[in-house]
This record gives sequence, C-alpha cells and structure tokens, in this order.
Amino acid sequence: MAGCFGTAEGDVQLPVAKFDAWQIPSVEITLPAVEDFQRGFAFWKLLIDGHAGPKTQEALKASVDQGGKCSPNFAFKEFKSSGNGWIKVSRELILGLEDYRELVGKPVSVVSGYRDPQKNASIPGAAKNSQHMYGNACDLEPVKPTAAVKALKRFSGIGYQGASGLVRHVDVRHVGPNTTKSSVRDPAIWIY
Repeated sequence: MAGCFGTAEGDVQLPVAKFDAWQIPSVEITLPAVEDFQRGFAFWKLLIDGHAGPKTQEALKASVDQGGKCSPNFAFKEFKSSGNGWIKVSRELILGLEDYRELVGKPVSVVSGYRDPQKNASIPGAAKNSQHMYGNACDLEPVKPTAAVKALKRFSGIGYQGASGLVRHVDVRHVGPNTTKSSVRDPAIWIY
C-alpha cells in the first residue's frame, strides 16, 4: 500500500525515504507522512511542519525503540485504517486515551481509529464528515458510562450504546474541524 510499511518494530508510516529502520516507498508522500507522525507523537510535543528536523528524528528513534509507540500505552498501528492502511491520529486524542486508560484501570482496546475517506464511505451510517477521517476519533470496547468519560474533560465528542449506556466512541473534534462547536466542557453526546 502506498504510504505504509511494516518493520519488526511495528507498522508505521515514515517521513523520509530512509530513517533508521523505517522505510517509506514513495517520496511524494514524505510531507504528509512526517506531518501525521508529528501530529500523533504524544511523548512530547512536536512542531507539525512536515520537516524531519532533529526533534522529529529524535522522536522517530524513540518511537522505533519502543516498538512503534506514540505514547506510553498506545502504538501508532492501533489507529491504522483498515482501508488503505494509512496511520493518522491526533496527539490530543492519544492524551485523552491515556487518561481514559487510567480511568478504566487496565489496557484499552481501540476498535477503529483512522478511516480513509473510501473506508468511511463504505461503513453504513458513518458520518460523511466523520472525525475518524481526520485522525480525531476512535471507537472503543464499551466499558465506562458517559458521565465518567465526560468528567475527564478530554473529549469533545462522545457516543454511547443505548442499551448499556457505555461509551464506544470518543473524539477530539475541538482540534478541528468542529462543525458542532462542541468542546471538552460541553461535548457533543449521542446514542448509537
């Protein structure tokens, strides 16, 4: 798949033709790959400029050394589109998921992360402008009620199952695009 590759350390897309053990098959996608890595790396904040400068190179090495992780408890590959295989995730989503994992008290399964536009269009009932297409959303195994997730003040979109009342979708639409004008203090909340 163009823009994606696998390494022994994990599946991650990379910003340059060759960076340590990570390889990217096409120079045309260098800028978007670098930006998507910078956008999702949550160990420390990176400038999202698409340039693989010294701080980005240090972050790439740290990620590879930790098995492709974007944070202490999540790996980039967990957010990979099941359509075209591209990886895109927002740092704010990752940081919110770290807090959610602490709330849950155990590992959290990401059911669906990034969706490329074609994959999103193939899902019945998916929003045409889904936050999944921006790397701002993920679906989770439902384990916590809406009130507990809202109290984290990390997510501006929360979807829950009607039968159980447990959250199965979180997003950070406040990082944009935000068509609902929702915030972490006043999130959009809906039922599935």
